[in-house]
Amino acid sequence: MFLNMAYITKVNVASLNGGEGTGGNVTVMKKITNYRGDEFAYVSGQALRRYLKETLMQLGEKITEVDEKGQPTFRDDKGKYIDLDKKLKEHKERAFKEFVDLDLFGYMFPNGGRRWSPLKVTPLVSILPYKGEYDYLTRKQKPKKENEKSGNIVQIEIDTLNFMRGNIIVNTAHIGNEIDEYSYEINPILDNEEKNSRLNSLLDAIKYFNGGAKQARNLEDIAPKFIIIAKQKTGNPFLLNSLDVDSEGNINIENIKEAIEDNEVESLTIGIAKGIFANENEIRESFRDVTTVNKAIDSYKDMLKS
Repeated sequence: MFLNMAYITKVNVASLNGGEGTGGNVTVMKKITNYRGDEFAYVSGQALRRYLKETLMQLGEKITEVDEKGQPTFRDDKGKYIDLDKKLKEHKERAFKEFVDLDLFGYMFPNGGRRWSPLKVTPLVSILPYKGEYDYLTRKQKPKKENEKSGNIVQIEIDTLNFMRGNIIVNTAHIGNEIDEYSYEINPILDNEEKNSRLNSLLDAIKYFNGGAKQARNLEDIAPKFIIIAKQKTGNPFLLNSLDVDSEGNINIENIKEAIEDNEVESLTIGIAKGIFANENEIRESFRDVTTVNKAIDSYKDMLKS
């Protein structure tokens, strides 16, 4: 079974993912371009998974450390790093039970095997084009002479008053289980109570999702402000391309209705935050049982207990 979570978040003033430097005193953000040449702010899937791990850490979950080879690792009872590439088998149960990232985000070791991630994300892409706006800061420098001015003005590309859309798919059947990639045999490592707790922690992290570049001075909220959650048999993110917001802040309702009608789901829940979208009342009237974002996410907690 899959949980399909399509969502829209709102950006106020942000540079959520830094791009490749162009030289000079300009710090660019990641952008993609459509066929007309319009640029859209972009947050890579790799960055989003990192932000999600950090949110899980804030909620008290353990994340593995990284060794000098860039591989995930953790320490034994004596504080010594374990070479998981060679010793994953003997430490697998502890790895799954204690470290949420090895279970949810997967791993790949040259000799120790690999795990497909039960959690898959799309990049976040802005819905409205980038408007070419900048923020500025000054890099102080010690002047060589007393009467000289110091400091360089630096330009920071920022996305402003925009909406971004993304999708998260969770294969709930793989949480807490080891899956043979050839035979697809399932070897349970966590019991149902532990699997359920793991899923609940992930759902909490999505509720309180935070992260991004330049957060010290451009703190931003990337948690969903509109979300559709579908419980379904396949991992198709069929809702992703139906999410659209016009320049007046109205969500396109007809696209969503058609996507839902064309796809079979076991259950579907919609959550919306107040005061973000211009046609909020129309959305509540167009769909059944529209609730808050947090309540929509919470309604899928404890689904692995049975």
